[in-house]
Amino acid sequence: MMWRRTPLRWRRLGDHRPTDPVPPAVRAHVRARDRICVFARLGIPHNCFGRLELDHVRASGGLGLRSRSTPDNLVLLCPWAHRLKTLHGRRWRPVLLAWIERAEQEGE
Repeated sequence: MMWRRTPLRWRRLGDHRPTDPVPPAVRAHVRARDRICVFARLGIPHNCFGRLELDHVRASGGLGLRSRSTPDNLVLLCPWAHRLKTLHGRRWRPVLLAWIERAEQEGE
């Protein structure tokens, strides 16, 4: 059996790990819910540009770990808003989590 080193652990060669951790159904749900950059929907002034990206709102809890890829932890952001949220997470995470909760309740 052959093994290879991956960040933080060893895996057997041939073990499949998808490069995209977000399941297609979850991706479709979040894109339908948000439609545009969430910062724009919230009226946060910024220069929205570039391709929209799914962003994990909650922190992963450790270097190299991933947080959950569920609709209650994902938003659609432009690259500028994504970077702003990443750099100033303590300010923007609560705003984005409140948006997700409100949007999910309205969608039910």
